[in-house]
Amino acid sequence: MAAFRFIAWILVAIAVALLGADGVTSLESCVTSPDGCEPTIRTTAEIFFLFGIDGIAFAEQTPNGVSQALSTVMSLPLWAVVGLIGVVLTLVFRPMD
Repeated sequence: MAAFRFIAWILVAIAVALLGADGVTSLESCVTSPDGCEPTIRTTAEIFFLFGIDGIAFAEQTPNGVSQALSTVMSLPLWAVVGLIGVVLTLVFRPMD
């Protein structure tokens, strides 16, 4: 149980780091763009593409119902996906009194 709790907190920490990276990227766009500030939020597909995985193509090759679900997940920010999984695991594997 302790191992799962540790993994859950690691996922939460990764989500916070990804959220911070999006915040820094948004601030950089404010400094470099003469037009003004635009928030930058990287989707799950964009982050997977940085690692060489084409998430959109993978989602399109799966069966219809799964394809729609994976397409939805690929369009969400990765910090939200990882953070939700981490928080749920943290609640499931919390110490019981």
